[in-house]
Amino acid sequence: MIKAMDELLQHWADQHRGQGMRQCSPLGQLVEFGGIPPRSSSPKGSRDPLNLGEMDDAAWQVEQALQQLEDKHQVLAHEHYRWNGYSDEKARRLGLARQTYYDRLQSLHEALLGVLRADHRKARRA
Repeated sequence: MIKAMDELLQHWADQHRGQGMRQCSPLGQLVEFGGIPPRSSSPKGSRDPLNLGEMDDAAWQVEQALQQLEDKHQVLAHEHYRWNGYSDEKARRLGLARQTYYDRLQSLHEALLGVLRADHRKARRA
């Protein structure tokens, strides 16, 4: 397991679960700000129809990188990082042996690292 990729994917999952993101519901904003929230800096009329909030840049880059990976990596990322439970149970749900599950997790980390590095090189050239 690549620790940096594990931490990035954990952060990405936390952002999806809403931890660290701004509250979108009016009641959530009242609680977060202890009263009336400040006015939004978003364009007039913009909205978040799924009530997901905003991801930070790191989580958004992981989201974009994951979309470039094979389906098996995307499924594993969602299963391992976004859903609670023990890894043995997750492996069973995916129909994988325990060692195969961990081998694929390592493969996911390597593939994600490769895509993030390639994206970083493209951004530096531009």
